[in-house]
Amino acid sequence: MNETTMVSKWGNSKGIRIPVDILRKAEIELNDKLYLYVDEDKRIILTKKSVPKKGTLEYLFKDYTGEPFLTELINLGEPMGNEKW
Repeated sequence: MNETTMVSKWGNSKGIRIPVDILRKAEIELNDKLYLYVDEDKRIILTKKSVPKKGTLEYLFKDYTGEPFLTELINLGEPMGNEKW
């Protein structure tokens, strides 16, 4: 699906309008967060930020802005009881 649009003045900025058919196909809705990237050929790549699934660690920490932390797996050896993991 190819469409065209124009760069227009929008206040002190410039903006583009994205046709509704393109938005539907990309599953982009109002207030979705989008990332912009310019590649080496000066093409603008626009991608939608994925939303973590509810109940995952990514979902639980999606708004975390504190300092990063590192984790390390520790091998405790063979199970010694009725562990199920």
